[in-house]
Amino acid sequence: MKRLFTYLLPTVALALAACSKEVRELDPEGSTGSLTMKISTRTEVSDETYDPLEHLAVCIYNDKEELIRQYTSNKDLPERLELIAGAYRVTVEAGESAAASFTKRFYKGEVSFTVTPGENTPVEVKCSLQNTAVAVVFDETIATNFGSDFAVRVMAGTTYDESQADAPSTLCYTTDATGYFTLAKGTDALSWQFSGEHTSRGTVTKSGVISEVRTPGKYTLTFRYSPDLPGFIEAVAIRVEDKTDDFDDTIIWSPDPTIEGDGFDLSEPQQYTGGERRIRITTVKPMTAASLTFDGKSHDLLAAISPPEAGLAVEKTAENALVVTLSDDFFAGCTGGDHTLRIEAADNGGGQGYEECIFSIQGIEIPTEADYDLWRNTVTLRARVFDSGASTVTFGLRTKEGEWQELPGTNSGDGFWTATFGVQWEESTNENAQTVYTPKAGTGVWADAEYECRVVIDGQESLATFSTAGGQSIPDGDMENSSLSCFTINNQNTSFWGSGNNNNTSSLCTQGAIVGNHYANMQSTYYIAAMAAGNLFAGTFRMSGTTGTVGFGQPYSYTARPRALRLNYHAQVGIVNNNGGNGPLAIDGQDRARIYVAIVDWSARHEVSSTFAILGSCTNSGTWDPANGAGTVSEGRILGYGSLWIEQSTEGNALVSSQDALRIYWYDKEAPAPGGNYTLVISCAANAYGDYFNGCDKNHLWVDDFQWVY
Repeated sequence: MKRLFTYLLPTVALALAACSKEVRELDPEGSTGSLTMKISTRTEVSDETYDPLEHLAVCIYNDKEELIRQYTSNKDLPERLELIAGAYRVTVEAGESAAASFTKRFYKGEVSFTVTPGENTPVEVKCSLQNTAVAVVFDETIATNFGSDFAVRVMAGTTYDESQADAPSTLCYTTDATGYFTLAKGTDALSWQFSGEHTSRGTVTKSGVISEVRTPGKYTLTFRYSPDLPGFIEAVAIRVEDKTDDFDDTIIWSPDPTIEGDGFDLSEPQQYTGGERRIRITTVKPMTAASLTFDGKSHDLLAAISPPEAGLAVEKTAENALVVTLSDDFFAGCTGGDHTLRIEAADNGGGQGYEECIFSIQGIEIPTEADYDLWRNTVTLRARVFDSGASTVTFGLRTKEGEWQELPGTNSGDGFWTATFGVQWEESTNENAQTVYTPKAGTGVWADAEYECRVVIDGQESLATFSTAGGQSIPDGDMENSSLSCFTINNQNTSFWGSGNNNNTSSLCTQGAIVGNHYANMQSTYYIAAMAAGNLFAGTFRMSGTTGTVGFGQPYSYTARPRALRLNYHAQVGIVNNNGGNGPLAIDGQDRARIYVAIVDWSARHEVSSTFAILGSCTNSGTWDPANGAGTVSEGRILGYGSLWIEQSTEGNALVSSQDALRIYWYDKEAPAPGGNYTLVISCAANAYGDYFNGCDKNHLWVDDFQWVY
């Protein structure tokens, strides 16, 4: 109710209060006048428990701003004052100043007046509220739906600060009440938060702010729970009273949609072993959108399940409510491990929200790059097993539609079972009686391949597929770059490819083209007294006088173990007509071309030198053959090699594929992952024994499109 506090000083004889202060002497000759004063405050209160005039401070100042009277209690106020004629000012403070309080209010006022000799001067000081009042009204629907477990907290500032919820400067409203705030200088906003435990929806919270707050002024927040829109909390009718001006504003808010599990907590990971899971979705206003996303596949729950999905059913129980049921068929085919289920919903009132739940599925997990090693050709399969006492857990691995490799699982003790699959090696002897190894088909994992894996847990099968990372390329293996060093006569410093071109024989390796497709063309020739073989290799070449030296090998950072080297080639191989260096092929015998690859662990390039003599025999040094064994050269070990001997010309004019003819035979199948010393050697020679100046000087060899086979 509104109440007017008044304190009236009637005209009576002069009396001085003990606590007053006298500055001037009174004039007994009639130069004085009298003062009667009325003090009033206009406020709205809901009870009679607090009277601001019980906390009073009245000060009277003369025209020199000297304090001549001071009263600190209404009982000390005289009924009449006689003052020397002149100008005065009176200030009044009533009540107590507090940062926030439900009872304490603070008022101030002042007025200037003049005392006329021999006359009484009535003065009325109207004190105005120095607080900002906030009234909170709870509609009866709040108690009906929240019981007694609700509250509204109000504090100064533009943002509600949860850490200040219980501070003295914050007021907590649990029933209809009015509170009073003394705002600091520069503060012109109040923030609030409603919090309640709904009987079915759980915790409901919402924050808001009242901006451009006026002092004095009063703001009323009315909260209600709308019965026609369940869960809709409304804060309405914010009213500011400031003197005679009224300002209206309205704040309406609705909580986000409720998405909850029926009998389970969505925030907890779910170990799914079968059966149904129901999820209830409720919005405040009519639902406008609802979707479910699982393993990246999204479904529109309001469009009769789009796209359709077995094991997913939706029941619309109201315009703002759905029940989503997931059953065995929905999870069928899921790999083992954690899968994220996300449900989103929105209504036509702007409410929107989502919930996510982790469904943990028993079965095999999809291997990642961290699970396989493409040099060692191993993969570790992992399966989630809920029953730690499972009697049999068996893993399987195969290439697409190949034969299953199977291994028993090992319990790792953390809810997972594992098995590691590796390559199986087959031992044989090469043409030089060296022991070599090749991987057994269908074993291990290799680059750029697709695999199927499975686990069988007590007779129940779980399947998954995965693809390994791609392999590597051979630098400029397509021979499209016309500026490669191998096509020039300066090969001493090459990025990868080199050749024996020199000032005397500059056409041992040139670039050719067929219908725009480029290739390397190696042409043998005869110079003065010796044959020069057409050649191309990974390495360097230098010419000094009549001696040419090849430095075999280029550094290469292997990421995966290859099975073979594949390329396209075309060859013209003739009859031997040169043997200047005492080579193994007899004159008039069949010449041979050769292409080989070697993966080596060398400390430096291996050098081969050939010297031709105009008079006398041609000589060479450092000749080697990777098929002669792992320790063929002094620079280090040969880990593996592949070799293609070409003993007759290919038909037609087109290049043909070598397929897997350069299959790699391994001397060291346990070589550790490649380090900085691993080197790649590729050698192509139109005459296999060109180092010996032995062969046909009319041979041609064309090569293109070098690539690894994994």
